[in-house]
Amino acid sequence: MERNLIKHSVNLLEYPLWFQNECLAENSRGVTWSDREGYIYRAGYKVPVKTDGIFLLYLLLQSQRSDYAPEMVLTRYQVLKDCSLVPSQVWYDRLEDSLERWKMVGVRFEGSFYDGKNYSSINFGVIDSWKIDKTTKNLHIRFSQEFLTMMMGKGFFKYINFAEFKKLRSPLATRLYEILCKSFHGRDTWEINAIKMAEKIPMKERFPAHIIPKIKTAINRINRCTDTQYVLETRQIKAGQTILCFKKQTVSKSVLLSQQTDRKAFVMPDKPEITVLINLLPEPRRSQRTILEPVIAFYEMRGTDYVARNIRYTNKNAKNNYRPYLLKALQNDYGLAMQEDEEAARQVIAQEAMKAQEIAQSEVAEQKRRKEQEENKKRAQAYIESLSEESRSDLQAEAMANMSDSIKEIVLKKGLGSKIMLNVAMENIALQKLAAINASKPVQQTLEMAA
Repeated sequence: MERNLIKHSVNLLEYPLWFQNECLAENSRGVTWSDREGYIYRAGYKVPVKTDGIFLLYLLLQSQRSDYAPEMVLTRYQVLKDCSLVPSQVWYDRLEDSLERWKMVGVRFEGSFYDGKNYSSINFGVIDSWKIDKTTKNLHIRFSQEFLTMMMGKGFFKYINFAEFKKLRSPLATRLYEILCKSFHGRDTWEINAIKMAEKIPMKERFPAHIIPKIKTAINRINRCTDTQYVLETRQIKAGQTILCFKKQTVSKSVLLSQQTDRKAFVMPDKPEITVLINLLPEPRRSQRTILEPVIAFYEMRGTDYVARNIRYTNKNAKNNYRPYLLKALQNDYGLAMQEDEEAARQVIAQEAMKAQEIAQSEVAEQKRRKEQEENKKRAQAYIESLSEESRSDLQAEAMANMSDSIKEIVLKKGLGSKIMLNVAMENIALQKLAAINASKPVQQTLEMAA
């Protein structure tokens, strides 16, 4: 048997043992997920995701090589290297976090565990205990005996290729790979309703129009990264109901060897988004495979914005050790806080600019008001000066008549500011008269023209 093949219970290929949503998994505790067919999954700590699935399969492979010994002693360096991860403190911490996740997982089948002959109920954990030796830093891990017994399959198991599993990168493609490995037992064609497939994976998408494009993308990745080739066809049976038809193809050994040789070389995906991300890296780092691979991997998992902000964070803060700094930022999304701070700063700047604009507009309006006020004063004064003594006396009497009693008393007693108060009152009446004169001019001109 090939050294990379791991004996895996069909039951845990049918039902998920890890989940795809890494953001939700990182921020959730005490999750329970149940399938309508009697599968109940509980996670007392963070929910395991694709990375945890890789670690678990590796540990199972080591146990299998030791005749399914429940206890094993491994170095953290060995685990990371064999899982194709860069040995660093970031990944040492992630490995320990993964062990804690698996220790807190419990699985229960309520009459839905199939051993090849009968359905039964079973309840088990995954890892009973783990620790790090303080002296040697070696990992001491003990599997749940029930879990190991169940994984042996009792005649109802499939083999998973560990090398292919860890190479797939995409969580959706990896979970689909598990399901397809289980579903092609003794047949070359397998069909399933698209909505049922989304529930089985599980996926957040609920409609065939959203499910099928993602399944097609995952199939393309499986075909590129594994020795098994699948063709996906769809058949609509009625509105909102589409059947997915998977067909396994036989590929000649020469073709497989050619594909395997090609996959050894690192190929840069031809996508404009990845080119943008690479251009964000410092120039000496843009050709380093150990930098490009995690950048591409996290782009495929989290998208452009996620990777871009963590590259910018690393560029700003990493004085030395750029590679581990970037890996840690990508894993923990350190760039999010920096992006939020930058957005908050931009909002403050925008608010200050808006406030400055409002002040400037207010000043312009005030200057315009003062200018109009000065012009009106001059017009009123000119009008008053043009009046005869008698008309001026009449204007003054009218101004006095319109004054309030308190102001009139000050003016009559020639108190402080009385002259200014009288002049202002006269000027206001003068402006009203001028306005009336200007308003009547077009009417007069019209009458004259009519005459």
